Amino acid sequence: MSDEVPPPATKIEWSGITDVGRFRKNNEDAFLALTLDGEGVYRLGKFGEAPMAYQDYIFAVSDGMGGANAGEFASKIAVEKITRLFPKSFRTAASGFEVGFQDLLKQLFEEIHRELTYLGICYDELRGMGATLSLCWVRPDWVYFAHVGDSRVYHLPKDGAIRQLTEDHTHVGWMQREGKISEREARSHAGRNALQQVLGGKTQQLQPHFGSVEAQG
Repeated sequence: MSDEVPPPATKIEWSGITDVGRFRKNNEDAFLALTLDGEGVYRLGKFGEAPMAYQDYIFAVSDGMGGANAGEFASKIAVEKITRLFPKSFRTAASGFEVGFQDLLKQLFEEIHRELTYLGICYDELRGMGATLSLCWVRPDWVYFAHVGDSRVYHLPKDGAIRQLTEDHTHVGWMQREGKISEREARSHAGRNALQQVLGGKTQQLQPHFGSVEAQG
């Protein structure tokens, strides 16, 4: 009989908050925290902790853009669409179909992109609206992420320095990756917030950034 004490169960902690800031009238940011299993999908509160062993977790942040209230509307649609569509993606993955996590996330982003584009065409007050979206699908072993825009995903390993996982979909971000400007120059560049790719808006061909990291890494 072994007297070894089993290792403590791995927990996940989360917290999220948005703020309108000092310069805008409307809060155009939205975030989402969900947990899901074979039984269904459940919304989580703004902060909390839970064991990772038996459930998957979805965390997403979106920054909307557009005239009047369109930006606020766009970010809310982006995260609400995840709530409606993700249970289907989870069931597909859990059933063992030959569809990778990147393919499932790509389908999800394309659905949201089509919805925002359609609404922008149909309603004058929503014309040109769009949203960034960064999403993490946290599983017991791996974290899969998908991203469009400049709302960033970072990774802080147990023993190491924090690093940015996503690429900013801006011209300035591209110049930095190509070595044309330094990180310091990018931070103060006048065009650093000019997006080349968003969900909805005027983006013609969506090219999300996908990746993964080990959950325990």
